Amino acid sequence: MSTEAAEPEADVWNGLPRVTRRQVELERRFAAWQGGGPLSPVFAWLGEAVRTSVVFDRPEVDWRAAGLGRPGLSAQLRWPRKRTRLGLGVEVPIAHAVVDRLLGFDRPFAETRLQLTPVEWGVWTYLIVRCLEEINGSLDLSIDRVSPDPFDVDGLGDVVTVRWAVRVGDVAGAVRVWLPESLADAWIDAGTSGRQAPKAASPSPKIRALSADWRVVAGKVRMPGGLRRLRVGGVLPLADPPLTGTPSDPVGPIEMVCDLGASAGGWRIAVEPLAGSSARSYRVAGPLVQQPGTRTPLNLGNDLAMSPHDQDAPSPLDAPVTLTVELGRINLPMGRLADLKPGDVLEAGRHSREPVEITSNGRLVARGDLILIDTELGVRVTSVFL
Repeated sequence: MSTEAAEPEADVWNGLPRVTRRQVELERRFAAWQGGGPLSPVFAWLGEAVRTSVVFDRPEVDWRAAGLGRPGLSAQLRWPRKRTRLGLGVEVPIAHAVVDRLLGFDRPFAETRLQLTPVEWGVWTYLIVRCLEEINGSLDLSIDRVSPDPFDVDGLGDVVTVRWAVRVGDVAGAVRVWLPESLADAWIDAGTSGRQAPKAASPSPKIRALSADWRVVAGKVRMPGGLRRLRVGGVLPLADPPLTGTPSDPVGPIEMVCDLGASAGGWRIAVEPLAGSSARSYRVAGPLVQQPGTRTPLNLGNDLAMSPHDQDAPSPLDAPVTLTVELGRINLPMGRLADLKPGDVLEAGRHSREPVEITSNGRLVARGDLILIDTELGVRVTSVFL
């Protein structure tokens, strides 16, 4: 008989993931909500809105705050009845894919990993509000903020993460929900808590998906000699439509503008400054109007055929340009934009003594003060950024 000590048997379970009963129960509950409960109309509406397949895999529960630092958008939701907060995270590829489908934009592959633009934050703000309308019922959830900052878990105690692998068309990524562990335990213990009959999904027009900062455009400035002629102290008369009144209290028909880029177009709303408001309040004077984008033809090889003499081409600063004079900006929430009608009043944060901004294709090139030129208003340039 051998005197050697017997080796301990290897633990065949060692290295395998440990799954608790609570984790399995919470995954089962979210899967049930997804398959026919309150989450199913959200997925159905979202797929109809983006006009492509939106596939959510089975939820996976991680009993910790996982993925908080993943790039993308983060939404914080309030639940006053429960006196707590929830978090929603959408990874960058999925966030871009949904916006592109909604707006009909063909994003270059090199930009699919870039952070979201302000317009995209606005689109996603509306989407989240719209999804909350589908599932709210007795939940009483409301949106607190949407931003690139990670969800703040301070004060929530232990946090549970629910993750879905998601595919929008041929784009794959993940969506996460963060919730306090105490709330997860309450749902598990309550059995059928939170189950509601799904509401009928209703499609939404594409225009309701637009938001972000809207620029209050006082008018245009035409510079046939190019930006090189822009000088501090120079006086620029405003082109159509003319703005009258006084520099501290301008009046006249102007526009609020939300640009999506040359290829995607944008949106316009006719407004008028309220008399006596010092350009802080604006009355809506017309409906929301879409401005179609322009398609730029591909340049197939002309750049490669440039000769050395082409380097003597005129500077872009000498090219004729039309500048935009902005009185200020208004951040328009999605619900407000959807219900906007002529006669409504919008508030801006600009003070009458603040300078106006002069932009070219959305890029700030100068600032100035409103001045009176005869009976119409113009701008005296106070600083140039070229």
